[in-house]
Formats: sequence, C-alpha cells, structure tokens
Amino acid sequence: MRYIKKQVFDSLEEVKEAFGDNGIIPITEMKQVIFYISRYLIQPVWICPSETNHGKMAYYFIKAETKKPYEEWMKSRPVKNTKKY
Repeated sequence: MRYIKKQVFDSLEEVKEAFGDNGIIPITEMKQVIFYISRYLIQPVWICPSETNHGKMAYYFIKAETKKPYEEWMKSRPVKNTKKY
C-alpha cells in the first residue's frame, strides 16, 4: 500500500500550487462532506468560506481521491424535496 504524506498549507493558493487548479475540488454540501470523511476517511486539504455559495464553507478535497466517493455519493445521496405547491 502506498501512503502519501499530507502537507500543511498556509493558503488556498499554496494548495492550488501543490495540486493544480484542476487537482482540487471544492464541496459545499455538508452531507456530502460528512459522507466522504466518514465512509472513505478522506480529509479536505483546505477549508474556507465559499467563493460562490454565500454563507457556506468550501471543503477542498484532492480530486483524485474523490472519484469513488463521488460515484457512491451520486447513487446514495439524499433526494431534495423539489415539489412546488
């Protein structure tokens, strides 16, 4: 088994420099974040207020680590109630 040493970063720019702009993915859905952490034991490399979803936090994960968790999330994620009255 291969282990990757996790780094400690001081800014989102450092994270982007280490993994590339396309190498990280921000997730703002808390249920999805909890799913990734609890089921797959992967940790975000950076956490900060979201640049696009005002009032939410963005959890940045290494994109390569999220492929399988994302596929499972899409199969089992909670369905939002979209009924219009």
